[in-house]
Amino acid sequence: MIAAAIIFALLLGAFVFRVLPRGVVWQRGVSTALFLLLVGLVYGGAVELLGQPKPLRLEWRDGAAEADVIGASVVEDEAIYVLLQYPDGTPPRYYQIPWSQPAAEALQQALRQGQEQGTGVKMTTAGGSNGQSGDDTREPMFYAPPQPALPDKNYSANLTSN
Repeated sequence: MIAAAIIFALLLGAFVFRVLPRGVVWQRGVSTALFLLLVGLVYGGAVELLGQPKPLRLEWRDGAAEADVIGASVVEDEAIYVLLQYPDGTPPRYYQIPWSQPAAEALQQALRQGQEQGTGVKMTTAGGSNGQSGDDTREPMFYAPPQPALPDKNYSANLTSN
């Protein structure tokens, strides 16, 4: 998508500075038609990307430090796909993590523990707390958070009621 936008900008600049001011009618018509074709291609490319997982290494938001794993799919020797819900309330996001055996095993173990404990699964991305998640090459960490502690009992209320 980035390459298409760069090519579009370069071709548009070439048409604007070279063809349109000095061109004859047929050159202006061809450049206008080509411009409309490029707009359609860029728009079509952007629409095609909707719903596709974003590579986790391209995440630039600071909110990527920790998130709840809503869903996960492991495709061996290809990638790990995760749907993450961030605590800031933004809509869930779909990410693609490069395949690695340790990450897949950690995810499977965290899913198992989270189901047993009823706590779900969380994921922390390496370097996410400083906003530089794309610069860190360490793997994301999956874990099942511990069960929350039970509330403290008020023993003094029981003694006064008797």
